[in-house]
Amino acid sequence: MNLKNFETQVDSKILARGRDYYKSDTILSLEHDGAEWIAEVEGSEDYEVSVTISDNGEITDTYCDCPYDWGIYCKHQVAIFFALKEKGTNLGIEMKEQTKNKVKSKQSLENILSKLDKQTLISLLMEYAESNKTIKSDIQLRYAEKDDIAKSARQVIKNAINAVSHRGYVEYRYVDASTDGADTVLQMIGDKIDSNELLTAVLLGIIVAEEMMDLLGYCDDSNGTVGGAISEAIGRIGDAILSMPENYIDGKKIFNAVFSHSLSDSYSGWTDWRFDLLSTLIPLCYNSEHRTQLENYLSTSDNQKTNDFSRDYDLRQKQRIQLEIIKQFDNEISAMHYIEHNLDNFDFRCTAIRLSMENKDYTNAISLCIEGEEMHSNSVCYVRTLQEHRYSAYEAEGNQHEQKKLALAFLLDGKFDYFLKYKDLHHKSEWQEILNDILNKIEKNSRRGIYVQILVHEKLKPQLLNYCEKSPKSIEYYYKELLPEYKNEVGKIFSNYIGALATGADNRRDYGEVCRLIKMCDKACPGATDNVCNEIFEKYAKRPAFMDEMRKIKKFKGGGSK
Repeated sequence: MNLKNFETQVDSKILARGRDYYKSDTILSLEHDGAEWIAEVEGSEDYEVSVTISDNGEITDTYCDCPYDWGIYCKHQVAIFFALKEKGTNLGIEMKEQTKNKVKSKQSLENILSKLDKQTLISLLMEYAESNKTIKSDIQLRYAEKDDIAKSARQVIKNAINAVSHRGYVEYRYVDASTDGADTVLQMIGDKIDSNELLTAVLLGIIVAEEMMDLLGYCDDSNGTVGGAISEAIGRIGDAILSMPENYIDGKKIFNAVFSHSLSDSYSGWTDWRFDLLSTLIPLCYNSEHRTQLENYLSTSDNQKTNDFSRDYDLRQKQRIQLEIIKQFDNEISAMHYIEHNLDNFDFRCTAIRLSMENKDYTNAISLCIEGEEMHSNSVCYVRTLQEHRYSAYEAEGNQHEQKKLALAFLLDGKFDYFLKYKDLHHKSEWQEILNDILNKIEKNSRRGIYVQILVHEKLKPQLLNYCEKSPKSIEYYYKELLPEYKNEVGKIFSNYIGALATGADNRRDYGEVCRLIKMCDKACPGATDNVCNEIFEKYAKRPAFMDEMRKIKKFKGGGSK
């Protein structure tokens, strides 16, 4: 593996975490002894990383003394790979020049340990385990008996959190390290799935989810690290269930464990994760007992929810899961009947409309749209989506009259693509009168965005010039549309705008913005800014920073030194 392309050979998650470590200044030191680079990296504790590199940047050996052992490279090693890559491709030459008189490289840790006898190794491990809870819990997890693995996993997760928490809280900069234990357990889950220990895998996934849900309450998870661990735990639970054959001996235990966990109060404010967990149980509904238990929950309503939107959202999620159960274990006809009986579910209504369109039953599609628009009249988003579906149905059946009504409403609401559709529905001979009427209505509605888009599209340069005169800032975006006919007018608007900005400028960033606009105008209308530039040199001669920025403009270099 070479430093030039190591990113392609590292697990994507470990790569991302290593990059974060590299960017977060966690590398405490980085030195080399011959071809071997030795680094100290800050984590839940400080770890030592060694990387041996050949003259052409090939990584010939690497080691980290952290407890991670579920992949080829850990995030601490990856952080050092990024650091070394930044140093460039001449590392070998650099090392040779700096180490001509150095003694031979230190022995690797592996060589030192290989020479120790069994009892010495046990004593050494016991010594470190007793002085370091993380090492102790990691060893216990990795080699725990089946009955102890859950307890050991929870301890590994808690140790990582406790190592970086301060007064019961984990700050933003330590959140990544706080999930190290969860990452270790998540890696183990993959191994358990591979070895068909599915019940253990599911229980470990639940433990990760429980501990991470708890951690959310006392950490700054702005970057989503903890949330990502929860999602991954749920994903691993789903992977384990999908790996189960029918009538798996522990199927009932797995179903009950996940179902019970999904109803935990921890998910009261995080119902998306709750429904993700419930969705993992769908494959187990081949068992009628499991299906009945899950469907009974899905058919109940939560009367304690006072928020209408929240209640509606949860209902739609339950109906989505129920539909998936029907699709998987019944048939498409039953699924369609379920959709038709629950058209108050917006997603189902859109599905029914789509199916009607596919069957070329445009009348039914339009009816479903109109009915839905009335039902969801309090939701602008839902109504707009249904109206767009209705437009597509009118378009498919060739009803131009209704298309025109909807397209006009859409364009007056600021949707430019419907302006183009509306134009295509009219004859050229009548368009100019209609266009003028549209522009008058849009001006009254203060829809500036679509107004100027129409002016540009229709090449209405006098109106566009008038718009830019009223909104001088817009000249930098639309001046090209006004040239060459209105070259003088464009130069004047630019000059006035530049003069106004110069008056309010009081820092180097503002001065740079003034100069940027001067260069833009000079390129479009050579000489147009001569007067305003002379005024700036005279008026602000005592502002060195402003004068410095002005002299960077080639045309005025060396000028204005009064």
